[in-house]
Amino acid sequence: MPAARERWMSNRLVMWLSAVIGGGAIHLLLWQFSEPPNIFNDFYKANLAAAETIWEYGLNATWPLTEQGGFSNLPALAWICVLLVPLGEEAAAWTFLGFGLAATLAAWALLTRLAKLEEPLAAGLLFLFLVNGPIVNSLREGQSSHFILLLLVVALLQWRAKRGYAAGIALGLSATFKLPLLLLGVYFLLRQRWRIVAGGATMIGVVVLASLALYGVNGLVGWYKDWIEPFLGGSVAAFNVQSINGFLIRLTIEVGDLRDWELRDPPTVLRIARLCASAALFAASYWLIWRANKTAPSAQGDAGTPSQRDFMEFVLVLTLALLLGPATALASEVDLAAAKKEGQVVWYTSTPIGTAQKIANLFQAETGIKVELFRSGGSAVLRRFMQEMDARRVIAAISSFRSGPRTSTRSATR
Repeated sequence: MPAARERWMSNRLVMWLSAVIGGGAIHLLLWQFSEPPNIFNDFYKANLAAAETIWEYGLNATWPLTEQGGFSNLPALAWICVLLVPLGEEAAAWTFLGFGLAATLAAWALLTRLAKLEEPLAAGLLFLFLVNGPIVNSLREGQSSHFILLLLVVALLQWRAKRGYAAGIALGLSATFKLPLLLLGVYFLLRQRWRIVAGGATMIGVVVLASLALYGVNGLVGWYKDWIEPFLGGSVAAFNVQSINGFLIRLTIEVGDLRDWELRDPPTVLRIARLCASAALFAASYWLIWRANKTAPSAQGDAGTPSQRDFMEFVLVLTLALLLGPATALASEVDLAAAKKEGQVVWYTSTPIGTAQKIANLFQAETGIKVELFRSGGSAVLRRFMQEMDARRVIAAISSFRSGPRTSTRSATR
């Protein structure tokens, strides 16, 4: 076996073909089983939907930019995808995927350079990138996680090159997309890496100020109430929520609820367990860093090149941020109780009328709830839906948008 392994590693062509073809085949296979079933689901209902609103209303656009459960980042970040809107929905999605693939490959190449990997290990890392579940899901659904990965690798490269301010800018930008990454800022603050802290603070300040300038205080407050406040205490039990909150709340649900992205209010015992688990992880991490520094003190402040241990501490804090950060939910179900009480549900959709009517008939037969259809184009559906919600005329409503492979469904109750 060792001889066969050496022969395989010495044959560069076979090694790279195995990594690319084998990893690529598994990657594409995973696309067939990933949830939700419709590709680019998150891109359509979040990034593109927000960009379409900005394209239509420009500087007059107000928060929320999408229907409930759509765009969740700081409001100013919605402008990133605006230039994709003229391409049309499907072309915009595939273009976004192209950028995402380029970002993922760039992250792999830079990480290979950062770690100074030899070819066999570089090929192995490429294979792992291709078969990595979160990367597959992020690319398939049109999320931002793979772009954040690139920003984190760039930050490490800049840090190693003693360009702390540039590293901080990359980390600050990543934190505006994934707020739990703010924990990295606390780490660098405690380590007195002032240039990194300054760079991060600058980038975060720019995004926050841009959001204030574009959407005002009410826009920022609305974003906070929609996407931060509810998740400070609540938990999402869906299978793909990779946090302490998600793990604990899944102990209380049935198997059938693993595809439920509704925000749940955990019982007191789970709140205590979450607090204890978080405190234990923080304490253990702090102890490991303190003990290592006591044994062999590392350079504080901006002086000196980061060591291998610095990078290991970075990964440890990054893992803590991912485990302890509250989850955000991008899907919500119809409130059947409210709909049954009202006696009917209004479905705002761009689905072809024949298909929509069949779905409505099936829903009515299964639930006994009458379905009232409103069909139009995607932006018109959103506009009508929001008008009805603002006027408080909707008791139970569903909005869905579909074009080609695109399907985005939201519900609301009054």
